[in-house]
Amino acid sequence: MRRLALLPALLPALLLSACDTEKTAADSGLTDGRDSDADADTDSDTDSDTDSDTDSDTDSDTDSDTDSDTDADADPILDTSRFNGLVSSRTVTCSLSDGTSGDCHELTFASNPVAEGPYCPATVSDVGGLGVYDGATGAGFQVMMAALWNSMEADGYDIVDGSGNVRIDDFSGQVDRRYPYCLEALADDSLTLVFTIPAVPAVSGSPDGIGEVELMGVSLDGVPINGDPPSVVAHQGNIPALDPCGGHQDPAGYYHWHLISNSADALLSDVGISEVRCANMAQDTAALAGYARDGYPIYGEAEADGSAPAGLDSCSGHTGATAEFPSGIYHYHAVQGAAPNIPTCTVGRTATSSFTVR
Repeated sequence: MRRLALLPALLPALLLSACDTEKTAADSGLTDGRDSDADADTDSDTDSDTDSDTDSDTDSDTDSDTDSDTDADADPILDTSRFNGLVSSRTVTCSLSDGTSGDCHELTFASNPVAEGPYCPATVSDVGGLGVYDGATGAGFQVMMAALWNSMEADGYDIVDGSGNVRIDDFSGQVDRRYPYCLEALADDSLTLVFTIPAVPAVSGSPDGIGEVELMGVSLDGVPINGDPPSVVAHQGNIPALDPCGGHQDPAGYYHWHLISNSADALLSDVGISEVRCANMAQDTAALAGYARDGYPIYGEAEADGSAPAGLDSCSGHTGATAEFPSGIYHYHAVQGAAPNIPTCTVGRTATSSFTVR
């Protein structure tokens, strides 16, 4: 998957990043990701959100339950006590991406657990959330304000009406498909989100790229963390609105992120955006943000001392000590200076159905 770097012309089409398999396997230490040196105390160098498709996978997420519902926080890596708003957790038998089966954590959350917005501005003069534009003029990760609409109009996308109002589609009814829209789906708080994550992380034969809108992991608040938002050009000029923390509603009605939100403000500063800030989520670039779909932890873009992580592999991961894992563990970091800042791949085996919406 192509990264969206500092203010270049972007084309966030579906691409899978080629990760260095030998390096990530070597960096991961033991097969469960914990560092083989118990004395280690520092990091070693080691379709869509548019009008028809949704990010959800409605297939069954497990093969069968184990004989007894076992609390997943018995596992030292994915500790369920770290989650906020967890409805339920249990251990189930799941099919894994390497063709085997094993124990997985089944984590259930209610949809839309955090504050969100703003999204699409009402008029061309207003300031809204964020968008990723991949057209010919003024492409990039940017604020939804006049400059973006002017670029889209220059490229032939008539997204502003004659009165200066931004055309907005909230998926609640029919719109005139002759025009493109700023997309701002409505929430459905009745949904339940279920994540299925291997109980014992293990490096797979080759890294697995994160596709457009594909699940990368789950935040500590139970919010899905996904890959790049949909291409605007590929969807006839319809542009999904992100809030300043990098999230928005799927058309199905559940909030999800296209950024590692605890590093959103650092990213906005990196790319020169000053008009908006992530006010809805605490900002801590060194904090644990959640867990990847393969069971390894995800952290913000920095180390505990504020420095940039060293020795990252192509999936933006390495093995080293963290506050939660002082003996060391393989973990991911938010990507510095690139938007979106989601790691482009995961190194471990995953459940064949990692995410369902009920």
